[in-house]
Order: sequence, then structure tokens, then C-alpha cells
Amino acid sequence: MRSLLLAVLAAYVVSAIHSVLAFVNKRRALQRVSDWAMATGFVLHTAALVADWFVDGHYPLFYLRETLSFLAWTLVGSYALVRYRYGAHALGSLTLPAVSLLVFLALLIGSPGGTQEPGFSGTWLFPVHTTLLLFAYAAFFVVFVASVMYLLQERELKLKTFSAIFHRLPSLITLNEIATSAAATGLALLTIGIATGMLWSSSRYGLLWHNDPKEIFALLTWLLYLLLIIYRSTAHWRGRSAAWLGVAGFVLVLFTFFGARWMGGYHVFG
Repeated sequence: MRSLLLAVLAAYVVSAIHSVLAFVNKRRALQRVSDWAMATGFVLHTAALVADWFVDGHYPLFYLRETLSFLAWTLVGSYALVRYRYGAHALGSLTLPAVSLLVFLALLIGSPGGTQEPGFSGTWLFPVHTTLLLFAYAAFFVVFVASVMYLLQERELKLKTFSAIFHRLPSLITLNEIATSAAATGLALLTIGIATGMLWSSSRYGLLWHNDPKEIFALLTWLLYLLLIIYRSTAHWRGRSAAWLGVAGFVLVLFTFFGARWMGGYHVFG
């Protein structure tokens, strides 16, 4: 379904370009084009994932190409929810280019040869485990973007410069609410994802824990975001410190996502 994914990439690129232009020029017409292009891309992307599932005969979260494509899909869904809840379209200026890059990489990598390992997706735990983790990563990306924008907005206020970017970013209160709710959602999804992964590992290998690099980084990520949630619930950590912790947390997410491929391990997907 390469041709369909190319159409998805085209829609997301159009959406990303218009989102950035809307952020720079502050024009609603550009934002509407971005929204329609994103919605079109999301529908086509959903169709592409379902088609891959039926054509390839396994849940589309086994190979790296599939994982990158699925992650892009979850990012779009997460951003759409933020838009619906907070109306913070400024987040699209960072999210949509990242989505376009992920889809481009998925197309660049292509499908590997050979057959999938038997039994990896033969249980409902596999799709539940992997899907929850990718939605958790998407939520943590929202935390990262909101944290970066918080730091930029806070700097504007501290220096009293009030440049154009100050009037285009959401308020500090809104950014804090987005980061807090996204972190809580991501932590809940990660918790369930880790739990289902342990059950899946136990049913397949007879072990709950393998000391795999991906497992170790997932645990560290879980601890960091638990710390972030705890500190965000106190008055002392609702600002700059919490935002920096949100940025650091996303660095751990990147290590979690790519750790298995960099350091080896039995996790061959994602």
C-alpha cells in the first residue's frame, strides 16, 4: 500500500506547511487548510494501516516501517484531541512536521524481506501491548511540545520582550494543563502497556522480566513520569522545573523507543 501511504504523506506535508504558516502569519484560513489536510491524511492513514493488516496478515506493529507509520498516526490522533479540548493549534507547528517525517521514514525504510517470527502476534496481548505503548509515546510527545512552548513563553515573560511568538503561543496556564493531562494519560497507558507486555512475555517465554534494554528504559520512563505527575501536583513544580522534566522525559522515551535496536534484545519491533 505504498501509493496510499504516499497520499498520506502528501496530505500531512500540506497540513504541516499550512500549520507553520498559520502560526507565523496568524491567519485562520491557513489553519483551516491545515485542519482539512490533516483530517484527510488521518482518514487515508487509517485505511492504509487497516489495509496493511489484511494484506500482510499481521497486526501493523511488527517491523520498524509499520511502527513509525503507526506512531505518526497516534501523534495525529493525540494532537486532534488536544485541539478539541484546548484549541491549542500552535502545537501543530511542531507536531505535524514530526508526523510528516515519521511517514517519510516509513516510506524510505520500506518492508523487509522474509516472514514474521511465528507466534509474535498470535495473541491479543501483542496488539494491545504495542498499541498502548505507542499511544503513551504520543502522549509524552505532547508533554514535550507543551513543555518546550512553556519554556519559550516563560522566557518571553521573564525578559518582558513580548515578541510575535508570545502572542502565538498558548498561555502558561493552558500549556501547564496540557502537559499535566497528557503526562497523566501517557503514564496510565504506559502502565497498562508494561503490564500487558509482562503477561505476554510470561505466556510466550515463561518470564515476566528479561532485563532487556527496552524494558529497562520503559521502567525508567515510567518512574520519571510518575515523578513528574507527583511534582506537578505540588505548587513548587508547576512551572519551569516541571517543563524541563517533561523535556528530559521525552529523551528517555526516545531511548526506550530505539533502545532495542541500538543495544540488542528480544524486542525486534518498535
